[in-house]
Amino acid sequence: MLRIRHRCSECGMPLERGDGYYLGPLCINYGTVVFTFVLPVLIAGVTAWVPLKIALATAFIGALLLPLLLYRLSWSCWLMIYYLCLPDELHANRSENCDDLSFEEEKRSQ
Repeated sequence: MLRIRHRCSECGMPLERGDGYYLGPLCINYGTVVFTFVLPVLIAGVTAWVPLKIALATAFIGALLLPLLLYRLSWSCWLMIYYLCLPDELHANRSENCDDLSFEEEKRSQ
């Protein structure tokens, strides 16, 4: 559940591109959980729509479980954003004079 493939099963394109590449999915996952779940539940507790103890317990449990459930989705969103912003990085779009180090490593390993 908490693993992603290192390469695409269809085309072999590297999905994990090096150190620090996990920070994008981490930010997406954190932002999604905080702003769509934890914050609204806490606001509901503070404004007395829900008893505060129940709101705190729900927010705590959600903050622990939702990142696990959204892990793969956050990676998918990150890859979509990355390749939307940098389409030349896709295997099909890259040129011969590509300066991406992970592509260079791939060439050396073949």
